[in-house]
Amino acid sequence: MRAAPSLVWGSAIGTLAAADLYADRKHNGSTLSEVTRALYHTEHPLGRAAFVASWVGLTVWFVPHICKTVTPRT
Repeated sequence: MRAAPSLVWGSAIGTLAAADLYADRKHNGSTLSEVTRALYHTEHPLGRAAFVASWVGLTVWFVPHICKTVTPRT
């Protein structure tokens, strides 16, 4: 039996969200936001600039990717 793509992606995203909520409740410094701040060193201007550049790059790719017109399969 083949799983529907929506079910697979929904389960993956749901699992990640649950893990982030669990980490936020149980372990200080282990949430996605805190790890991202540490990874990019957002306390420094260059770290903030790197994070913003990454976010803008993702947006430039992701918005057109999601909003494009797709021809239905027949």
